[in-house]
Amino acid sequence: MLQNNKGDTDFFKLLIEAAENSLAGAVMFQEAMKSGKNPKEFIEPLKELEHKGDTITHMIYRGLNKVFITPLDREDIMALTNSVDDVIDEIEETIARFDYLNLDYSDQYMKAFADVIVGSCEHILEALKLLPKKKYMQITEHTVIINSLENEGDRLMREGIRTIFTETKDPYTDFKLKEMYEHLEEATDACESVANTLESIVLKYA
Repeated sequence: MLQNNKGDTDFFKLLIEAAENSLAGAVMFQEAMKSGKNPKEFIEPLKELEHKGDTITHMIYRGLNKVFITPLDREDIMALTNSVDDVIDEIEETIARFDYLNLDYSDQYMKAFADVIVGSCEHILEALKLLPKKKYMQITEHTVIINSLENEGDRLMREGIRTIFTETKDPYTDFKLKEMYEHLEEATDACESVANTLESIVLKYA
């Protein structure tokens, strides 16, 4: 467990570590979409990152149970912890769908979604690095971009589903693609949830 000089849990460092883990998952997912390999090859490595995220979350919760004074209100730390962990959860759940939907390729929309998720995770990490420095206005600059990227995710989902119905293949393939696009949009929603939590913290402490 990361601790400061007083032996207390360093919540900021753990949150940053969680964001780094989510970014690593996003980059790996991006590789899965763009490398030309079967996306199923990335299921187990991403599952390992998801487990690492769970471990960090448990470390933060154990720390909250041991200390009386925290750098942010407990509910804010828990909300941030859960929202950051949700990002890697959504990424792992998305890659798992390639297995049970028996899908062995990616398309232009999945690749574009991967870029959006990586960009969002990069800004989440940078915003969290600013939190212990109390650079609240700079944090807001990152959350605005994350919200913009989520809007791009919405657009990609709508465009992808429109393509399904205008360029129909077979019903099974159409169903698979629609589910993938919808879940990828949920991953961008998870990133936006982190941004929303950060914005509420900025309003409280700025």
